Amino acid sequence: MNKPYHYLRRSIQKMMIYIYRTVQSDYDKSVYERDCTSICKKLIYQKETTLLLTPKTGKRYIKNEDSSVFIILDSHRVKIINHVYAYDVHFTDKGWNQLIDIFDTEVEKRREEFEIQITSNIKSSLKKILSDIK
Repeated sequence: MNKPYHYLRRSIQKMMIYIYRTVQSDYDKSVYERDCTSICKKLIYQKETTLLLTPKTGKRYIKNEDSSVFIILDSHRVKIINHVYAYDVHFTDKGWNQLIDIFDTEVEKRREEFEIQITSNIKSSLKKILSDIK
């Protein structure tokens, strides 16, 4: 087969697969999954909310004292707990990955702000320390 022709056909095929995957809605979120995603997003983006992550188990925790809501994200399940109610919502793969990405991005952003705050408190440099030693 002619190489340029083959290359053109494969490029068109790859482009069509890409368009198909981006346009295709492979699932419809349930009403509970949509509401749960909205609640999690609102709480994640609030500065007063505490975000915790356990490296060993991979669980993620969202705690908001103002609204007294606690959320546990663990293996495609989101548990929303209040003093009055508790909901357990199962997520599909795509919805779960999007929610985890939002959570991890916000945790990373807060970590970077914390690191900048720590390093801004440095008052002397290594040269100053070296000159003090003499």
